[in-house]
Amino acid sequence: MSGIYGIINLDGSPIDPKFPAAMHQAMAHWGPNGGNMWNEGSAGLGSLLLFNTPESIHENMPKKSNCGFVLTAEARLDNRRELCAELDINFRDAQEIPDGDLILRAYEIWGQDCTSHLLGDWSFAAWHPNEKKLFLARDHFGNTSLYYYADAHRFAFASDRKALFSLGIPRRLNEFYLASVLISWTAHHGPQTIEMDLNRLPPAHTLTLVDHSILVKQYWRLEDVRETHLKNSDDFVDGFLEVYDRAVRDRLRSHSSTGVTLSGGLDSGSVTALMARALKEQDQRLTAYTSVPQYDVSNTVGSQGFGDELPFAKATANFAGNVDLFEIQARNLTPIQSMLHGLHVHGEPGHAAGNMYWIQELMATAQKDGIRTLMTGQGGNATVSWTGKSTLDIFRGYTKRRKWKSIIRYGLFSITPTSLRPTLNGLIHRIINIDHKWQASAIHPDLVKRLNLSDQYNQNAGKVSNVEDWQPASMHRYGIIKPGKSFLGSNWAENGAAYGMEVRDATFDKRVMEFTLSVPDREYIGPQGEDRWLIRQAMQGLLPDEVRLNRRRGRQAADLGQRLLDSPAEMEAALSQVESCHLAHQYLAVERMRNVWNALQKDVNVQNTHLAVTILTRGLMAGLYLSNLEKEG
Repeated sequence: MSGIYGIINLDGSPIDPKFPAAMHQAMAHWGPNGGNMWNEGSAGLGSLLLFNTPESIHENMPKKSNCGFVLTAEARLDNRRELCAELDINFRDAQEIPDGDLILRAYEIWGQDCTSHLLGDWSFAAWHPNEKKLFLARDHFGNTSLYYYADAHRFAFASDRKALFSLGIPRRLNEFYLASVLISWTAHHGPQTIEMDLNRLPPAHTLTLVDHSILVKQYWRLEDVRETHLKNSDDFVDGFLEVYDRAVRDRLRSHSSTGVTLSGGLDSGSVTALMARALKEQDQRLTAYTSVPQYDVSNTVGSQGFGDELPFAKATANFAGNVDLFEIQARNLTPIQSMLHGLHVHGEPGHAAGNMYWIQELMATAQKDGIRTLMTGQGGNATVSWTGKSTLDIFRGYTKRRKWKSIIRYGLFSITPTSLRPTLNGLIHRIINIDHKWQASAIHPDLVKRLNLSDQYNQNAGKVSNVEDWQPASMHRYGIIKPGKSFLGSNWAENGAAYGMEVRDATFDKRVMEFTLSVPDREYIGPQGEDRWLIRQAMQGLLPDEVRLNRRRGRQAADLGQRLLDSPAEMEAALSQVESCHLAHQYLAVERMRNVWNALQKDVNVQNTHLAVTILTRGLMAGLYLSNLEKEG
């Protein structure tokens, strides 16, 4: 994806050109096809360009409008035809009009309300010199990123936080953010980052700066979608497939080669199937990439999952007929190397530290193959392939896992009136000591106490970050999607920039999300209690039945333990670096991490592989971040 940046002197003094120049240089990799800067008076704006659509070769941002404002944008609009009609532009004459120019025209006509007219992945900034006003906006849920910083003297924003660090902004650790990453609690999604003074503009939000006043507003809420009532189930299937297919086809508009990540499941499998069908109409083939383990993973995955997704991915590719499948084994990239690179790309430790090696190797391979547009199905779990929330299935799941406390608790909720369930939930949380939840994490017990983390967690029970069993299915889906808060799009935008490509996801398309959230939950459960029934029905004839009807779940990085054992010296060096870091000992249960490593060296099994994800690699990435922070301080 292309990128944007800018800086405003709040006292009205002229911008020193060295500051926007430093920002441009710090995020230069966002612009493999060029970029421009604009400076005038107290403001400086810039853009960095990746040719992502046929029209993007004509992009020339920032651009001054006849209305007096200056706009910089990075965008891929998926509703160009409809937007051109609204803007009274002949679509045939729009072939050389880049998406950034369409945003500029939309802003000229509708101002801040233009956000409701734009579909796709986009972000933009408009500076009004006469009013000394800046307006920022991000798409509904696309793979874009936008960070900002403000102090008494200046306001700055950028697609990449490294551009803001180039200005010498303070580096203060956000302890709550770090704690949330370590315990895999999603309460840190939203405007905050791991830097106390650095903010993220979440998706579906705008920011208006006037003088020293900053107003952030949410302009779209997925939670406002109402349930749809159609005559029969087939109508839901037909409607879903029409919307989903349109979202995929819109994302095929690319300046260069397009590829897809393909697992063994329904999300990326359905994206691949729809892409392949659309490309076959043009006698084109599709390049797909599948991560495969190097080692036998039969002892690292439970009975309900599978660790080698290649057989299912091959079945999907063969069924389509025009898919060229490439296996990604990541032989030349270790988990530790990938975590270090991840810190460089994202600037903070991540929840999915154990997955970074195969993601980075896949993207590096696609880059070498000339792929500049990469499709994924990351958002499918709560949209296109939602399971349906069956009470019977929940009870069965708890019984299989022998979670007797959960069975009792769920039983109590089932017989309690809805209005009293929050009260009952609060009572249960006060009785149950939840600190044990985090013994399978790398968080230090002292940090839990210092932040009163248990109390905070209990107080958030029943909210999107802490969805409870008694809540309706829609809340469980919001808990996964995190509308208006998720930073998943930022991560993929940064990943794309690191490898000179744009990552697109049709499962997070606004139209797809609105349709799938409007479907009654019962439509996701089949006649025999099958889960994910809507997509299973929609994919008849598009996916092979062995994939379409499979009920086991793929497990990513299933051979993580063996890969860590492949480079013991590197692992020891990284662990020793964390153990020698004073800052790490304030936040991490370093001894717990060491114990997992010792256990892994004795036996690679399901339990140790799981702990390698939740304690060892997640803790190591956080520890390496803290070690670097300590050195810089």
